[in-house]
Amino acid sequence: MKYIYLFLILGIPYSQEIFTDYLIIENDTIDVFSYQIPEGYNDSALHPLLVAFHQWGGNENSNYYTQFDEEANSRNWIMLSPYGGSPNNYNHQGAQNMVQNEIKWIMEHFNIDSNRIYMVGGSMGGAAGAIYSNNHLDPTKPMVAATASASGILDCERRAIEMDGNNSMIEWFGGNWDEVPFEYHRNSAVYFADSTQSMHFNLQHLPLYLDFGTSEPHRTHAEDLYNLITNYNESIWIDTEPTGSHGYTVFDENHVCNWLSQYNLEYLNEPQQPYSVNVNLDEPSRAYWIEATNQITDDQFIRINANWSQFDGRIEENIILHQVNNSDSLILHVLDQDIENYSVNFYDSINLGFTGPIFNGENLINIEIYNTMDCLLGHTIYDNIIWLDDSNSCASLPLSLSFEFSIPPNINNDINQDGIWDILDIVLVVGYIMETNILTESQQLAADLNNDEIVNILDIVEIINLILNN
Repeated sequence: MKYIYLFLILGIPYSQEIFTDYLIIENDTIDVFSYQIPEGYNDSALHPLLVAFHQWGGNENSNYYTQFDEEANSRNWIMLSPYGGSPNNYNHQGAQNMVQNEIKWIMEHFNIDSNRIYMVGGSMGGAAGAIYSNNHLDPTKPMVAATASASGILDCERRAIEMDGNNSMIEWFGGNWDEVPFEYHRNSAVYFADSTQSMHFNLQHLPLYLDFGTSEPHRTHAEDLYNLITNYNESIWIDTEPTGSHGYTVFDENHVCNWLSQYNLEYLNEPQQPYSVNVNLDEPSRAYWIEATNQITDDQFIRINANWSQFDGRIEENIILHQVNNSDSLILHVLDQDIENYSVNFYDSINLGFTGPIFNGENLINIEIYNTMDCLLGHTIYDNIIWLDDSNSCASLPLSLSFEFSIPPNINNDINQDGIWDILDIVLVVGYIMETNILTESQQLAADLNNDEIVNILDIVEIINLILNN
């Protein structure tokens, strides 16, 4: 599949630069999006990205009638405004895919801080950030650091019932709410009527800002979501003194951006983070360090609830799989130089694979896998994944595993662990040397390319040589 992008300068008199681009796939124009480059843009510095979603009936230029473009410019943020394929897309799967590809394009052409991608939106677009986050929890792809919702249509099924039907939802979801309920649930931030069919579980680690007007009838979407997850979500805010009528008018853009700027995804650079993964996945995909590779029933969620055990405030090397439904195969992306021995607890039959940045598919020296009966299990390696051999009659959980690898991780792994040695790795090392950012223990090992146990300018020279040689 080939992606082609064209760009035009938008004819609006702004001091900052605003462009319009087109997403073309196989000679077919799929979407249009605009983006703003701040006056202070510096290609050698990382810039947060603000993604703004238009309201029902809007387009890629609607968001510039808010104050978010001025806020982004003053903060040196890049702003992206997707169209989403139509003025009434209701954040369906195709629209989300367009947004993901447009974020990737921005990241390829500008120096974006991937740990600080923020989303805002009004009404139909007010739920987009939460919905996109629910469906995109893979740390190797664009993820949301925090999102703000103005009058968001958070539960599409509830809103369709309130409206006695919604033609736009019927158009993009493929039927009415009682005909294709799974499509309504997977494209909503929450489904209040049945938590087992709701994706609000996925919002546990997403900072969420909820706002609404003083008199709009569906403000209960925000209030009910707040009440549902206020002790579950780690950072949630709701407006207790609402103003405005509906959509973007209820926002104080300066307050929103100040709130968003508190958050980033840097914690995901640490192994075992987040320590708890409690999700409903709408399709086989990765959620942080767990990946489901098979979906038994297509129109039912894959349910995963797992965590690392803790003792005396310290996260241990014990993975507990509390619940796995509608999938029989999991990959644990946990093989890291900071951890060598694991235990996995789960009392059910499941295909289990292990992978991670320390394993390149060939450098495994030794692996030992035992169950509680001290029965030694075998394994196979396929596509850089170590799959446990479940053909043995004693292949049951819980398991104890130990791994030994031959190649020092700092030779094969880049600093930000995206698999590519590039300018972003240099930026991280420079920031560490200048004490403006922190590197994890594994990142420090990766940065010490000359193995002198000091991360300094000599290591930057080695990184430059790696980049040039590649």
